[in-house]
Amino acid sequence: MNAEKIKKWGLPLSLLVLAVFILSAVWWPEAKGNETPLEPTRINIALRATGDRLLDLAGDSTSTIAPVRRKDAHTWQLRLERRFNYDSLPQILRRALLRQAIRLDYNVAVLRCQDDELILGYSASGLELEGEVPCGGRELAADCLNIELSFLEKVIPQPNPWKTSFLMLSGFLFLAALGTVLYRKKTPSTSVDQPETDNPNQLRFGQSSFDFANQTLWVNGQLKNLTFREAKLLHYLIQNANQVLDRERILEAIWQDEGMLVGRSLDVFISRLRKLLQEDENIKIVSVHGVGYRFEITPFDASK
Repeated sequence: MNAEKIKKWGLPLSLLVLAVFILSAVWWPEAKGNETPLEPTRINIALRATGDRLLDLAGDSTSTIAPVRRKDAHTWQLRLERRFNYDSLPQILRRALLRQAIRLDYNVAVLRCQDDELILGYSASGLELEGEVPCGGRELAADCLNIELSFLEKVIPQPNPWKTSFLMLSGFLFLAALGTVLYRKKTPSTSVDQPETDNPNQLRFGQSSFDFANQTLWVNGQLKNLTFREAKLLHYLIQNANQVLDRERILEAIWQDEGMLVGRSLDVFISRLRKLLQEDENIKIVSVHGVGYRFEITPFDASK
């Protein structure tokens, strides 16, 4: 694809691919998966932590907590041989489950041990909607109670392999199309023509030219944008080319009006200018030991 076609089709193509990417992500159906797996160990820990806390609130810190019994694939039961505060059960159980990273919906039933008769109960989702514990404030008559936790069956979506592949391909095409647009936008800044020789703002030296007002530098036809301090320092060095300049003199000339005299700053900016000018063989910034720097400009020999 030539540059003209890139200019013409780069942006529309990137927008088209982006639209397809978004629509496919929203409307492509997910594949159905299996039931959410329940980890017995985590559920066991959560229920035992719940029982421990309920007994503590009841003033019992010594009784042994019975093992958690699993009744079926979705139901667990904890036996407490002491009355407890039913109103505190929902919050304590919810926190214990969240600490084990269990966020499924569930039902809770409080059953009498001797005959498994339902005394009280609630659903987690219903509790969130109502904001209060059903039948709260009631006394639990039995001394032995089973807390039965039943998780509701849920289906989790599994990634559709076709959708995943398509989204990856769409994303790649979008990035490629967007890259062509950015490349097209960036290209003009790296192929700027050398400024006219009669431009009064241009200072020419070696194979380079410098526009202090616009903070721009051309080195062998390549445009380089400078920061304000870089431009200020380069302008001062050009004005005092081929002279030994001591550090204090340079610092005062460049930074004094800003109320900032830092010797290390000078070394940093000198290093930056050296990198910017390294492609110009006629320019050297020479360190003069114990004194400062010398900005050396040798005449450009067009015959080479």
